[in-house]
Amino acid sequence: MATIENTNVLDASTFCEMPDELLIAQDLVQQGALHAISYLLQHGCNEETATQMLTSLRQNASYIRMEAKRRGKPLFDHDQTSFH
Repeated sequence: MATIENTNVLDASTFCEMPDELLIAQDLVQQGALHAISYLLQHGCNEETATQMLTSLRQNASYIRMEAKRRGKPLFDHDQTSFH
């Protein structure tokens, strides 16, 4: 299954070579991360807020995985987190 790697800054040429679907997926991932970090900065980056966000994200990820599996398009087999 796929994994998300922390590669810091990718060379711009990497994106030029990506298929359209992967480029769109990368943009969605980046926008989600930007939103999450800006939310934490705006509402206080503390364990309670981060835990609430993580719980919500994990539940939604579970629903998405179930639907993708039903459609025969499996995604990640587990959450891609560095904090459990």
